Amino acid sequence: MRKKFSLRSLLRDRTGAAALEFVIVGPIFIAMMLVTFDLGYMLFCQSVLDGAARTAARLVRTGQAQNSGSPQSAFFAALDSNLSGVISPAAVSADVESFPDFSTLKTGLPPMIDPKTGKPVTNFSPGVPNNAIAVRVSYVYNFMVPWVGSLLMSTNGSPSSARLSSTVIFKNEPYPP
Repeated sequence: MRKKFSLRSLLRDRTGAAALEFVIVGPIFIAMMLVTFDLGYMLFCQSVLDGAARTAARLVRTGQAQNSGSPQSAFFAALDSNLSGVISPAAVSADVESFPDFSTLKTGLPPMIDPKTGKPVTNFSPGVPNNAIAVRVSYVYNFMVPWVGSLLMSTNGSPSSARLSSTVIFKNEPYPP
């Protein structure tokens, strides 16, 4: 004969096995869910940053930024509009460097973070037609669950954040100046 389960019978049950099991398993399950959500959102932010960097770099590559009234403003307007409201434009830094060719770029690209100040390098040199260009965009992602960052290798000195970056390297098209 089957026993009928109801809320009343559950409240009257004093054995406590289910509650004890939840006390043991529940916190681990909740922690795993928080870590999964936080890391998933970080990857989503990285994807948004990559897309915004590629779109803004295209303006430089095709000469649209250089031929506008203010190349830097055009670049940052494209970058900011493609952050999709997910990332605050004020928290994003960009570095655009131009080189005569790819061999010079290979040896001459400065570090993304200034070792003296610890701040991101923010130059803007979009170059001329046929130059090799490196567009680097970075953002400091703050974890929603602070201890998640301490489980990862922290690259910017804070255990509750991680620096996300995106790099686009290309050769400017031979656009008319």
